[in-house]
This record gives sequence, structure tokens and C-alpha cells, in this order.
Amino acid sequence: MTDHKTLLWIFLIAAVLIAVIFIAVYRSSLQAAEDSPGLENPKRKRFFFFALLFALLVILLAVTLPKSPYYMHADETPAEVVYVRAEQYSFNLSRTEELSYDDMELPAGKVIEFRVRSKDVNHGFGVYNDKYELVTQTQAMPGYVNRLRWVFDEPGTYHILCLEYCGMSHHIMSSSFTVN
Repeated sequence: MTDHKTLLWIFLIAAVLIAVIFIAVYRSSLQAAEDSPGLENPKRKRFFFFALLFALLVILLAVTLPKSPYYMHADETPAEVVYVRAEQYSFNLSRTEELSYDDMELPAGKVIEFRVRSKDVNHGFGVYNDKYELVTQTQAMPGYVNRLRWVFDEPGTYHILCLEYCGMSHHIMSSSFTVN
């Protein structure tokens, strides 16, 4: 969790730094007063500012994109595949594409692939630990299967909640599974 806090602080500091530089460049390139000698090449200052901004964005993307959950475990074969069908107002989990309503138990420390789809409208598929802290999430959309791979390191009960308002009974749309 400290890695996430460190990244957040880096982004916040970078955002403040970019804002300060942007304001400084903007103020230095304003029209000069009639009696002042004028600005020294404001277009050049803007060019260097935007070049620096672009380079900083490329560096930040290069550092953060490989840590994206969509690339994690992409090359590994999942130990289990869980088919998830969301529909108003429930999540149905099964080991096969045919629906079954068994209690789902998954192994800890192994790659689990969730194949998430929706029968009716868009839903959010949010997986929470027993403290109701969001662990991972993806969208459930009609006509499309989202594949979400995750390794559950800690055994326990995990809860699934809908993260996107989907109708009057959205608040009761939940499910759970156990990790051993």
C-alpha cells in the first residue's frame, strides 16, 4: 500500500510543479505594456514549456503503465477461470459458461481470470476484501467480455459490488466468493 501512496505523492508534486511552471510561462508571455521593451521570444518559451511537459508525460506513462492491472499476469496461464454474468440486480459466478449457483471457492496465490459480461445494462464489477477495501474492478458490458486477471494473496471472503448505477435496486446488487 505504501507504493500507492508514494506514487500518489509523486503525481501530486508533479502536478503542482507543472502548474507553477505553466503559470510562470503564461505570465512571462503576456503582452508587454506600451512603454516596456517587450518580451523576449514568448513563442520559444511556450515551445520549451510544452516540450518539457510532453517529455514529463512520456516519462510518467513509461513508469506507471507497466504497473497497470491490465498488464499484470498477462503472460501467465490462469489457475481458474470464473465466468461472471451481471444482470439487474445480481452477479452470477460459475466455472463454466453455463450458469450454476454454487458457492465459489478459489485458490489463494494463483492467477484467477474473471470473464465478466452483462446480460442487460452496464454494471461495475468491483471486488472488495473483508474490510470492504476495493481490490480490483472492471466493467460488465452487454455484448462484450472483459477479462480481469488477479492473484488473491490473502485467504478470506471477497465481496462483489456493482460500481455503476444500474437501476432502482442497484444498492442490493452483490455477491461473494471465498479464497482458500
